[in-house]
Amino acid sequence: MKRKQKILISLTLIGVLLIGACGALAVEAGSSEDPLISLDWLKKTLLPNMEGQIEEHIADIYVQQAQHQAQGEELMLKRSDVLTLESGATVTVFSGQAAFFADGDIVDLSTGEELAEERAVLSRHRYLIAEKAIGELTVTTETAVLRVSGPYHITPGQTMDYNALACALRELGLFRGSDTPYGAGFDLELIPTRIQGLIMFLRLLGEESEALAYPTDGVVFADVPDWALSYVAYAYQKGYTKGQGMDLQQRVVFGPNVALTAQDYTTFLLRALGHVEGTDFHWLTALDDAKTLGLLTEGERALTAEPEFHRAQVAYLSYFALFAKPVGEEGVLLDRLTTKGVVEKEKAMEVTASLAVQRL
Repeated sequence: MKRKQKILISLTLIGVLLIGACGALAVEAGSSEDPLISLDWLKKTLLPNMEGQIEEHIADIYVQQAQHQAQGEELMLKRSDVLTLESGATVTVFSGQAAFFADGDIVDLSTGEELAEERAVLSRHRYLIAEKAIGELTVTTETAVLRVSGPYHITPGQTMDYNALACALRELGLFRGSDTPYGAGFDLELIPTRIQGLIMFLRLLGEESEALAYPTDGVVFADVPDWALSYVAYAYQKGYTKGQGMDLQQRVVFGPNVALTAQDYTTFLLRALGHVEGTDFHWLTALDDAKTLGLLTEGERALTAEPEFHRAQVAYLSYFALFAKPVGEEGVLLDRLTTKGVVEKEKAMEVTASLAVQRL
């Protein structure tokens, strides 16, 4: 008899004796006259059923453990944050970049090789901290999204928390994620597109609902997908965007998937605040004009001079634009949104009071 079967029979007999004492199995196995369990019934009926249930239960436990290990806990970190991982922990970087410093063995489970003492982390590779080892992972981009299982702790870096700004905008209903299944869909590490910038601009104006309801029958743009047509048609009709010229069929070209620049988005923000292009500012000098008009600080002007403009910076500029004063209005842009009912006043007070992020 196999060892596994012996164990199961032993467990079964113990269970049967206990239950039999209460008369629970008498009807199933024997009769009221002879409540003893036959060996044949034990081997052919109870034991196979019990074995199947035990194996199914064990399989469920393994599946749950595997799922927990694979899912782990998602972390949204910022530049210079240090994630210290202890023995048995695993980590996967889904977006952004980071560097590992290893004190002991760290194994790349995706390739099976051990890491050198210090090395950049490969995206989507899963790393295991071996026994008696410690791994220190430092985020080297503005933001990063990781998944961790096992023991860890975080030492925060003293850098701009773009994740917190994006979360605050989401709480206010002004920033929505994509279908990306991690990092709340914020995609802060990506280059924004013109259509993304336009939609954010319309939200800051408090006019997204009007844009979504704008009729598009007979409206034709050369390169705008159906889902974005009402946004672009509304903004074009209002004069918020002029497009990027005409195609050979004399259709307006908007360039929805063209990369959005800091200059482009600052122009949107200046328009949202009521500044007149050609009078208050010019597109070619929008960044310097924004600083002169008080929209940008010295540090933010330096930020917009960086060669790459990411969704993280869109979140930053959008959040702090809420505290700029529109032309001809007493309050700030956020006051306009609460007055229009786009943002709940109590929610605005709660979110802004809880966010401890300083401007550059």
